Amino acid sequence: MRTGRSICFAAALAAAGGLASAAEPPPGAGDVGRGRDLFIGAVPFLKGGAPCGACHAIGGQRPAFGAALGPDLSSAFAGMGLGDMDALLEALPFPSMEPLYAGRALEPDERADLAAFLAGAAGIEPPGPGEFVGWAAVVTAAGLVLLGLAARRGRGSLREQLRAKALPTHGRSR
Repeated sequence: MRTGRSICFAAALAAAGGLASAAEPPPGAGDVGRGRDLFIGAVPFLKGGAPCGACHAIGGQRPAFGAALGPDLSSAFAGMGLGDMDALLEALPFPSMEPLYAGRALEPDERADLAAFLAGAAGIEPPGPGEFVGWAAVVTAAGLVLLGLAARRGRGSLREQLRAKALPTHGRSR
């Protein structure tokens, strides 16, 4: 009878443990927001490595994520699991990255956060030049309007300009 109670008690503890772990994120799951901050350099790496966004572009982000020295990472991690991404970020088997991270290996929590961010951005195309061109056109038009208003204000009215030119040629008497 005691054995039956111990088995029931053990089953209840296991069930309770399962419910508790379901509410918490699985071990090794990273924070997407912190991964984004690490990627762009808003949060520095603990050992001082360069931020990923200094060289790489990533999809689904603003044009500030458009660096072009390294490859675009929008599709590089599509279909990879978090464990595979973690192993890749741990080893960094890329010759151009070796000097940047020599003696500056990423910490496990940094790798987990970056992997979570990269997994969320995988397969999303980077913004095209259309958005930049549109904003550039709006800013240029606003600048031209302001420049025209400033130039007109500085000159005065056309009547005043014509009168100023006419008065010296006809003398000062009226």
